[in-house]
Amino acid sequence: MHYREGEFEASDEGMPDDAPSPLAEQWPYLRFLGLSAWWAWIWLCYFSTTLVGAFPDEERPFLVLVMYLISTLSIGAVMLVAAIFRRRATQLVDSRGPIVFAGVVAAFATAALAYSGSIGGEVPFVLAAVLTGACTGALCLKVGRLYGTVNLSDSLTAGAMSLVVAALLFFVGLGIPRAWAVPYTAIMPLLSALLLCLPHNDPYDGADQAASGGLGAERGVMALYGRLVGAAAAVAMTAGVARGIASSSQASEGYIHEGAVIIALIGLTGVALVWLVNRMAARRKGARIAYLVLMIAGIALMLGTCFGVPISYLSIGKETLWLVLSCLMAFMAFRFGFSSVRAFALGQAAYYLASTAGWGIGALIAPYYGDATVRMAVGAVMAFAVVLILTLLFTERDIKAILLAPVGRLGGEGETARPGTAAASLSGAATPLSEAEASVGTASPSSSTAAAPADVPGAREAQLGERYGLSLREIEIMDLFAQGRSANWIADALFISKNTVRSHLRAIYTKLDVHTRQELLDRLNSQNQE
Repeated sequence: MHYREGEFEASDEGMPDDAPSPLAEQWPYLRFLGLSAWWAWIWLCYFSTTLVGAFPDEERPFLVLVMYLISTLSIGAVMLVAAIFRRRATQLVDSRGPIVFAGVVAAFATAALAYSGSIGGEVPFVLAAVLTGACTGALCLKVGRLYGTVNLSDSLTAGAMSLVVAALLFFVGLGIPRAWAVPYTAIMPLLSALLLCLPHNDPYDGADQAASGGLGAERGVMALYGRLVGAAAAVAMTAGVARGIASSSQASEGYIHEGAVIIALIGLTGVALVWLVNRMAARRKGARIAYLVLMIAGIALMLGTCFGVPISYLSIGKETLWLVLSCLMAFMAFRFGFSSVRAFALGQAAYYLASTAGWGIGALIAPYYGDATVRMAVGAVMAFAVVLILTLLFTERDIKAILLAPVGRLGGEGETARPGTAAASLSGAATPLSEAEASVGTASPSSSTAAAPADVPGAREAQLGERYGLSLREIEIMDLFAQGRSANWIADALFISKNTVRSHLRAIYTKLDVHTRQELLDRLNSQNQE
């Protein structure tokens, strides 16, 4: 068959700018690995002397410490500002341009850190440290926003895989000549930004959480969130004490050696977390067991410091616990429908500011840490503090409550979520969370059995079900999807696979002859008016 020139004209007009690439379509979780480049940047900056190699040996640990303190405070400041100006911060984080710009600025600032000695000394060094902290803080917010779109098992798996990939990136940075190591380190935040911003269109995504309110959840849920943030701050403070002691007394020649051992052990821990989370995913025990094991291992390490284990090794627990606690923060926003930016930002602000405060305490202790009695006292006190966190402040049962607490309809700003769903009452299914409420006591038992209003939400869905031949499960899923829940959220709430939910949604679209969520809502509204 032959075609005349000009017979067919191709045009890209109307094509979406954010259409997913084939890479993003084949590996949808690739963007979650943006966390790995972010982590690799942090480790190359703070667990090696790559960026301060041009300075005298005796100054390197001190300069790494200064860089750590300034950038940590900058990250904390960014998180506080984002929590206060939630809506604006969400708009910026959801836009590709600002995030890529933050990655570019962080890359140039990282290079400026390395060469600050030859371009002016202390002032450029401090300014570059502030910029790297602020810009990588923006990337951290993007991580929270992204990880707040999936269930806890998915986010922990992606995060643990990021640990492993970050460890590999770290050792590549250690093994190449310094002339290449500096630009290699500098490119990490940009790589993180590009991965985090990979376009990914999901036809069954949820409603925008930015419009769902700040943290307007039930009192029991907010108590859980408060304990989670408190645990993150307490863990960060104990790790900060260890870092303050180690940074004030560590020799330059042992810095890289200990850093390499720490990162290798973190990478192995990431492998173990991937196995554990997926081994226990069916019964939702992975996160709970991982938290328990990591806390017990942290206690053992702290007690080990009394008998010669380097206190800097506590960074292993700090990094891996940061992952678990951060994924829990993102998951709470995912599950209870409040702003992922605010939930993540408040938690991270508490974490980083507590870490800095802990460093100050550690720096005060450092001159006396060589004494065996002081060393044993510090190890015992920190171990006791972690025991209190594990048994009183935030326990394994609290994670169970987060996973199982009842969730109602998606409310607006300041609206309290109603427990139970209409679909559950239509199908006669019991809510799976009353058991968790009773066992943990995060909400009153009566709240899960409160009578529904006379105009039961979901009645229109039942009528549509009769008209179009929808099953009870399809009615249940349609009700939740119409509320603004994503396919990922529905799968997590109903204890079924994401593919099952998507198959049901495709069937619903076909039976109702609609193609988008808005068309579905219009059909439901027209049914309600009839």
